[in-house]
Amino acid sequence: MNGILTGFFGALVEAWAQLRIGKLRVLLSLVGVAAAVAAMTFVIALGQVSVTAINKVGEKYNGRQGTVTISVNPTGKGLSQVVQADDAPEASADASTGSSTGGAGGGQGSGSSAGSGGSGGGAGSSDTSTTSAATSARISGAMTSFVERYDIKSWATTYTSNVRFSFPDGSRSVSTQTVSLGYGLLHHKTVAQGRWFTAQDEDDLSPSLVVTQGFLDAMGIQQFSGPITVTSFSPVQTSFTIVGVLEAEDLSLIGCSGDPERDAGLPCTQPVTAFALNTPYESWLPKDADRPAPTLEVWAGKSGAKEMAGLARKDLDARFGQGSTQASDNLSGGSLSSSAGTFTKVVTAAGVFVMLLGALSLVNIALVTVRQRIHEIGVRRSFGATSRRIFFSIMMESVVATVVAGIVGIGLAIIGIRTLPWAAYLGIPVTTTPPFPMVAAAIGLVAATAVGALAGIIPAIVATRIRPIDAIRY
Repeated sequence: MNGILTGFFGALVEAWAQLRIGKLRVLLSLVGVAAAVAAMTFVIALGQVSVTAINKVGEKYNGRQGTVTISVNPTGKGLSQVVQADDAPEASADASTGSSTGGAGGGQGSGSSAGSGGSGGGAGSSDTSTTSAATSARISGAMTSFVERYDIKSWATTYTSNVRFSFPDGSRSVSTQTVSLGYGLLHHKTVAQGRWFTAQDEDDLSPSLVVTQGFLDAMGIQQFSGPITVTSFSPVQTSFTIVGVLEAEDLSLIGCSGDPERDAGLPCTQPVTAFALNTPYESWLPKDADRPAPTLEVWAGKSGAKEMAGLARKDLDARFGQGSTQASDNLSGGSLSSSAGTFTKVVTAAGVFVMLLGALSLVNIALVTVRQRIHEIGVRRSFGATSRRIFFSIMMESVVATVVAGIVGIGLAIIGIRTLPWAAYLGIPVTTTPPFPMVAAAIGLVAATAVGALAGIIPAIVATRIRPIDAIRY
């Protein structure tokens, strides 16, 4: 084993020494290889980073990849007579509410909208369809039991309602999303000023609030310097405490230029929405106050999302009736990742082909070098160097050369990815550039190594066929 390692490192040292001797001609032959590696690595990284950035923005609205959204609209179908009798008052309350929202389907639709549409903190859902307090509490309790039964670690409940707040220029109704503590982690909420909700906020008498930059601007406050108190009038009159402000949205992405004439007809103001922590907020609501039914969001991962959706339907339908539970995952973007994988394979194949063309010049130079080193090879053979050792050392010269070119190409690709204006390129707000994908770097380096090995085979075979006596006489 030690002999193999010694021979390997000896061949590397020898190959590097030969590259330093013929560095000018090697450099000229490797320009094409380095350019091909840089282009291939950059394009692969561009595709993968684009998918990552798009998914990251999407997670703010739809949750992390593998999140299952669960909503319940009780139907009572298939339940026993005892359970139906217990649910009769709640069912009638739902029916009276559903008549104003398009029936049972409309009630469920509002829950789903509350769970996803307003989660971006930008333009929250304006649908505030409500159900009876008893039904809402029963759905919330069933969702909590479901989470505990399956020991789910990452989950959140949410619903959207309109809360009327007091502003300096008068009161206005604000789309407010009431969320549980885990919502921020599930949706990767980024707070520019202040903080997101913590467990300590659940015990506060003044409900905690995280608002958008537009909400802060409407209050006439330029900079958030600490907790701010704001009064609400409906559905309950109390004082909220603003503990954080979300990042301002990039309005230029929707065509806003700052010129009132050019921006006419565009929503070129920061949206005025808010997030409230559910526990202290609901403690102020009257016990019989109607409210939207909560939507449960559960992170089950890409592999467990389908199974989790099935468990939710089975478990909650057993309590509320057949067809009561709607469960869907957010893995529809999987086609995007699949397309990126196919794109990576195509680009890799094209890059390897271009590198092979660039390696032809390296083969020619290596053949010339071998002819010039016939005497040296003969001396080494006369001192006991085997054909295998000669073959390996000559081939390693090409491998080391292409690996160096590959490293240079990868460096150029990294610089290109880091300097690319991602927000303008993708047309979406990208606050932080995703990390450079190591898969792209690995593909580039492996391809360069393989091309170097192929380019070194022919010169190495020529070197092993040189007879020692002829080489010494050369």
